[in-house]
Amino acid sequence: MKKIISIALTATVCTAAFCGCGSNNGASPSPNDTDTASQSATQPVTDTPVKTTGNKIHINDNTLGDIWITELDGVDVNKLNLSGFTSDETFKYYYENNQSMSNEGIDVSSFSGTIDWEKVKESGVDFAMIRLGGRGYGAQGDLYTDDNAAVNLKGARDAGIKIGAYFYSQATTNAEAEEEATYAKEILGDTKLDYPLVYDWEIVKDDNARTDSVTSTQATECAVAFCEKVKSFGYIPMVYSASRELYFKYDLTRLKDYELWLVQYADLPNFYYKFSMWQYSQSGHINGVEGTVDLNVSFKNVADYAK
Repeated sequence: MKKIISIALTATVCTAAFCGCGSNNGASPSPNDTDTASQSATQPVTDTPVKTTGNKIHINDNTLGDIWITELDGVDVNKLNLSGFTSDETFKYYYENNQSMSNEGIDVSSFSGTIDWEKVKESGVDFAMIRLGGRGYGAQGDLYTDDNAAVNLKGARDAGIKIGAYFYSQATTNAEAEEEATYAKEILGDTKLDYPLVYDWEIVKDDNARTDSVTSTQATECAVAFCEKVKSFGYIPMVYSASRELYFKYDLTRLKDYELWLVQYADLPNFYYKFSMWQYSQSGHINGVEGTVDLNVSFKNVADYAK
């Protein structure tokens, strides 16, 4: 049975766990992350109201079921024509006026194993989003580097595949989010990206997760802090999230100037607001990658991202 959910004007904390970049490809907590002591970082006591138009919108979300949302003020809406999507045995594609308007991609981490990037290129992959590292789940929240970050960045680039990157965040404060952006830049070094550098903050299904007490306001401000720091480094910032977090956790009026990477495992995307990348599967099969891999489609030309 589908649930009818009414989203209030003030965002509420979501306690669900999500699949995707972090949970599928996330690293195991480091030994120092087992301490579950309470956080010392100061959190906002309450969330701030978001700006809305007052219009009530009914949506049949692929993940959430039937929901009503109060439309956000000044946030661009999704104008993709669902009839423009097509697919084959491997990828999804998007067309407008019989012209291709998409690029096909994957996202990978050390959990993807050793990748034959030449075979990946031959399979039709245009771009790859590569995990640089992340922050551990526990109270210590140690930063870590993905074991295959460097080899994947080089391998994809050498094979002629456009590259972007993401960082798996468990930030609880703006300072931690900025620290993560700086750490990601250190991992990249002089490597140039064709696609954005992405903030991947996810709610963890763990009673002792360090992010349990993070309010919607703080989650949003962490995303802004990361994206602004990324922008200062010359990269294009992007926020990765599932529709539940985008509707319930983040204040999208604060994130409207950044690209969105939607996670929604479905035949067609029906998220209400504009997004420029869609992760539509976590169980794809690509020649050159052992096992399953996340599949994505980007709705912007590479030239729009290129430096």
